[in-house]
Amino acid sequence: MPQKSKTGFESCTWAFGFVAISSLLAACQAPNLSLNRSTPAKLVVAPLREPVEPIPPSQMIKVRADDTLYAVATRYQVTPQSVIEANGLQPPYNLRKGQALKLVPRRTHTVRPGDSVYVISQRYAVSQYQLAQLNFLKPPFELKIGQKLQLPNSLDFSVLDVGLPDGVSGTNIAQPVPTKTSAPAAPRKRFVAPSLAGSSGFSWPVQGEIITEFGPSQRGVHNDGVNIAASEGASVGAAAKGRVAFVGTNIKSFGKLVLVKHNGGIITAYAHLGDISVKEGDIVNAGQSIGTIGRSGRVDSSQLHFEIRKSRQPVDPRTLIS
Repeated sequence: MPQKSKTGFESCTWAFGFVAISSLLAACQAPNLSLNRSTPAKLVVAPLREPVEPIPPSQMIKVRADDTLYAVATRYQVTPQSVIEANGLQPPYNLRKGQALKLVPRRTHTVRPGDSVYVISQRYAVSQYQLAQLNFLKPPFELKIGQKLQLPNSLDFSVLDVGLPDGVSGTNIAQPVPTKTSAPAAPRKRFVAPSLAGSSGFSWPVQGEIITEFGPSQRGVHNDGVNIAASEGASVGAAAKGRVAFVGTNIKSFGKLVLVKHNGGIITAYAHLGDISVKEGDIVNAGQSIGTIGRSGRVDSSQLHFEIRKSRQPVDPRTLIS
């Protein structure tokens, strides 16, 4: 007796009887041929490409459609963990449209007597413009005692390009003398050590081997200073007399960082420190310890990142230190 022919669905059932119903239906479903080259695909914004927005002064935001924890954290430049803790979120941390979330800025400052936009920009080495924009401040930029301000995440060393306070003598900055092109270039020393014999008044802050030179690196990134390998815990001395302008303990890439201002619009920077032994406003003499060699920031070995900047521009330390 001839068998009754099977329909498409019965054939699939016969062939894949051991598969769950949901999987079977998916396997037997005809392909979707409705899409063509003229049909645009749905645009999905990757979390790392989320446009950055300032946190409102109220520190409260509302979740948007299709928002995820990581999208919110990236948009407002905060950590996912801080969003979780500030709002008591529970796994799997799903968000719903319209949900109110409190965001805690990564860096803040509470206004004190005598503070101004300029004073705060100097204290934290940040742009006055970014500070005002981030906090929706309008001219004449008046502040109230106790007001909490967000601080820009990026540093602007140029705002510190001012001289020393009255009564404090700085160093006599000698500009490097151009060498004749016909003369052979002097070999660069790999190992350096502090010395006060230089005509510029600057010396190396630590003894060690220069492992990364000033200028373009192999990866195409410009190094605005030099990196000196040294023993962890070794003392780091001020390259010249000046005033400590900035002390940071968790600076992106640099880790623990100290900036010292000198006469003539000169700034020296010391990054990847272990311990810091000075505070902002201290006057330090040449060679005086400002901290120790460490491996803070984005480095995997003990070293010091050392910069000299004049009028906002990075200068090769070798041109000022013999």
